[in-house]
Amino acid sequence: MFFSYYYMIKIGDYEKIMSDQNIFSQIIYTPIFEARQLLEKRRKNPEFMAKIEKLLKGNIPALLKNKKCGIMARQLATPNLENRMFISLANGNGLHPVFLEYFDDKFTSNNKYKHSLGQLHIQNKVGKDGKKCIKNINVINFNKYDGKKLKEVKTLWGESLVDFHKKLFDAYDLKGFSFFNENDWYEKKDEKSIDFYTNFFLLITCFGILFENFLSSKDDAETEFTKEVVLPALEKVINLTGVKPLIVSLEPLDLEANNFWYYHLPVIENYIKLK
Repeated sequence: MFFSYYYMIKIGDYEKIMSDQNIFSQIIYTPIFEARQLLEKRRKNPEFMAKIEKLLKGNIPALLKNKKCGIMARQLATPNLENRMFISLANGNGLHPVFLEYFDDKFTSNNKYKHSLGQLHIQNKVGKDGKKCIKNINVINFNKYDGKKLKEVKTLWGESLVDFHKKLFDAYDLKGFSFFNENDWYEKKDEKSIDFYTNFFLLITCFGILFENFLSSKDDAETEFTKEVVLPALEKVINLTGVKPLIVSLEPLDLEANNFWYYHLPVIENYIKLK
């Protein structure tokens, strides 16, 4: 049976889970205050910690071993509203914010988050009609880099896109967080995505809390990924360990698909003008 604290769903009954937001949320997420308590409790349980280390074959990042961390997994982190909110929320709950990145992932303009890395959405002042004024600024040649690895993409002025977004954190004067390259922990080969997510979910049973919103209500590639990869990996980890991975919903569920999470403040437009 598929374990959750509130429901017992038959294995493979992902359609039912995806069709009911309440069931989906209770299976996937844990409230932040409860997740923080569970993290403390599990880390003080030597038998449980030893079990997870064995399942991960001892492959655990030193950063997560030495600190109680909040984790945001993004192929390339940028200080948009969502990620600035993550830093604030993690710090406010006694967690060290960590961005887990993967620069070997391919850039595609069809993915909203990746598109926002190449076209920054700058939130200016509210107009006379009460609506927010958004200015879009292209920083890359989309036709040239669609399908290329993120680490290969360069800005219109020839700077690495990875380096550019790292410098945006300095433009905001943000401090007290860490970047961690996924390749330094897990080298992807020919295995399926579910294999990576199984290991990642094992990691966040006791070595960190993931801040994330997995889409369930939209008929698109991200929703299919949730059904085909995230839920099966989650089920596998629950069956292996008897506990849920620690996943906190970063955004209100009724606003998770809104574009404003990708917005930057005007300070970024001023920074780009200096290029």
